[in-house]
This record gives sequence, C-alpha cells and structure tokens, in this order.
Amino acid sequence: MSLSQKAKWLSLAMLAPLAAHATVPNSTFQFYFEGPVFDEVVHAPYFTAGSLGVTVRAFTADGKQADVDRRWDGLGVTTGLLDPGEMNSGLFSSTGDYLTLTFNQQVKLDSLRFSWWENGVVIPFVTQLDSLDHATVKYGSTTVGLANNNDNGLILKTFSLPNAIGTTFTIQATGNLSAFRLAGINATATAAVPEPATYALLGLGLVGIGLVTGRRKA
Repeated sequence: MSLSQKAKWLSLAMLAPLAAHATVPNSTFQFYFEGPVFDEVVHAPYFTAGSLGVTVRAFTADGKQADVDRRWDGLGVTTGLLDPGEMNSGLFSSTGDYLTLTFNQQVKLDSLRFSWWENGVVIPFVTQLDSLDHATVKYGSTTVGLANNNDNGLILKTFSLPNAIGTTFTIQATGNLSAFRLAGINATATAAVPEPATYALLGLGLVGIGLVTGRRKA
C-alpha cells in the first residue's frame, strides 16, 4: 500500500467517529464526544446546562467513594490504574459500581443515555434474549430496572423514566456482564412541591394578616 493510500485510510478512520457522532441526539447534559480522548479522573465533577447544574459522584458496590472516569465516550467509575473506567458489575470485576447525580434544584429526569450498552440478541420470529448489560435507577422510593427496555439506538441506548422527579438519582450497574458508560442526561427543572411545614407557615401568615386587618377595621 502506497503512502497516499495509507494517508487516505488513516483520514477515513479518524473521520468515522465524527460521522457516527452526527447521528447521536443531543442531551441536556451531553457527555458523549464532549470529554477528552484519554481517560481523565475527576473526584466529583460539576456540569451546567443553563440554570441546571449536576454533581456526579462515583462509588463502588460497598459504598466507598471512587473517582469519576471522564472520556470521549461518557462517564464511568474508576478505582485504580488498571480499572477500565466503565460502570461495571461482573463475576471477574467490580460488582455494582454506581454513580449519583445530585442536581442544584428539583428536576424531572426524562431519560438517560448510555454508550457501550449491549441489548440481548434478537432471534428473528422467535424472541429477544436478555440484555447483556443491566442497571437500576433509584429516585425516592422508586427503583427502575434497565435492560432491553430502551430505544435500541445504534450508537447510544436511551431509557425513558416514568415520573422521575427529585434532586438525587442513583444509577447502579447490576448483573454478571455489565460494562457501560453514562453518555447523556435529559432533565428539565420543575417547581418544587412545598413541604407540610411550608404550608403551616403560610397558614400562620394568612392568620396574622387576618388579625391585623380585623384590628384596623375595629
């Protein structure tokens, strides 16, 4: 192969990821193709999108805080030099790595996107085998399981979440063969629901206004 042919193939190899990126939908917080080429270890990175902000923290299955691994293909969990940096759960690797997402205000978490997520193989006219990758998303008292229940995207897999409202969400890898990265977060700010104590203070305030008004009339 001539030098010119080698240069041509090298150029195509470099442009291929960019072409693939063109097919990836944008997220509120986009991590796919937004990070460095090589792994960057960050303890608790903070990301902003307009008025929204989110802090991402990484943990091992036993609750020990690890580092967030940031790379061009998304965010993962890393515990050391030889750790691959994905969110792992397997027989021969970390079991149950997880990330916590802590927002600066209450949000509705519409969906999550993952890179390197492997759905189960489809057997035409028969069935779809169970997903190779598994995870859970926890918010409040709700836990949602993630497997084949996504949009089956070519580059990224997107999972929609039912009524996921809160400020803190936990994404944990489960199963024996899971290895993937968080590629995007779709979230919208939502008005916080007043707590009972807030209603009580509001009621006292209205009573006070009523008393003052009554005295003035008297």
